Amino acid sequence: MKKLLSIFVLMLMATTIHAQNLQIYLSGDANRDGKVTVADVMMEVNLILNGYTPFSVSPTAVSMFVYGTATIDIAGGYSEYEVISSDPGVVTATLNGSVVTLTGLTIGEAKVTIKDLLTMRFVEVLVMVECYSSSPSYRACPDDHHPHLIDLGLPSGTKWACCNMDTDFPEYQSPTNYGGYYAWGETETKRTPSWNYDWRTYIHCDDGWQGGCHDLGSDIAGTEYDVAHVKWGGSWVMPSKEQLDELINNCTYERTTVDGVNGVKFTSKTNDASIFLPTAGNLRNTNRFNLGSNAYYWLSTQSSSKLYNAYYFFSDSNGMDTKEDYRCYGRSVRPVVKK
Repeated sequence: MKKLLSIFVLMLMATTIHAQNLQIYLSGDANRDGKVTVADVMMEVNLILNGYTPFSVSPTAVSMFVYGTATIDIAGGYSEYEVISSDPGVVTATLNGSVVTLTGLTIGEAKVTIKDLLTMRFVEVLVMVECYSSSPSYRACPDDHHPHLIDLGLPSGTKWACCNMDTDFPEYQSPTNYGGYYAWGETETKRTPSWNYDWRTYIHCDDGWQGGCHDLGSDIAGTEYDVAHVKWGGSWVMPSKEQLDELINNCTYERTTVDGVNGVKFTSKTNDASIFLPTAGNLRNTNRFNLGSNAYYWLSTQSSSKLYNAYYFFSDSNGMDTKEDYRCYGRSVRPVVKK
């Protein structure tokens, strides 16, 4: 009888403590609303009788790279947990004891929910998955987990991505993949419904004509208009005209074929590292021109004399050059990272 009375008194004490403010015991329990439940009371009784420790996780936010791993440590609770990723296509979450291992699969974000199964308390951890903007650099791709940073030994420290951007099918990104086609300053392709690249579909002009172009700034690298920065995150940006000139001046250039794909290859004069740019052609209106024969790669630099133009890298059978053209056309993008 005395034991039952003691438990009853403890339950009353626990309820009183909770009503006053038991959050001191519940750090990390983001889902609680201050209401007393049976689970709350039982947890508090266990706290008094058995030394229960609060349920918490660390860290509560994670930033990681594609194909990289990270861990979350769980503390307290009753050692019976459940983990769920809101988007397993972006990040998977596996539980081993009190450690959650995260694996990034593609660029994006997801919430990983970690739940204490007895009290049903849970914490949501925001996970951001980015590309390798601060990962080790290489002279050639070490594996098939693209993109990689290629160090060409350039004076500025700029490193080039090993492949073109492909925001529609990032799982197919590779050095020989043509990638997506982007109008200058836009961050989505026009793959649907009709691959139409003209002034009527260009979002940075008024009334569907070139004279209505908005001034996006002399260089859009790192801004909301930079598809590389917006989609790949981190320090990735579109290359500027100056960075393209540096690439040309410090590398040898040749037109070649890799795995049956035509393109141009830049090889460093200092460390023999190289990058391959497929000759993906370009899109004008609903037509694709020079597929497999010419390269057209947007640069981040806007024309200083004609607001409706921007600079791009061009290569054909006669050589290579840096040119200006209508911003509404669809072209490839090869991102860079600068120290």
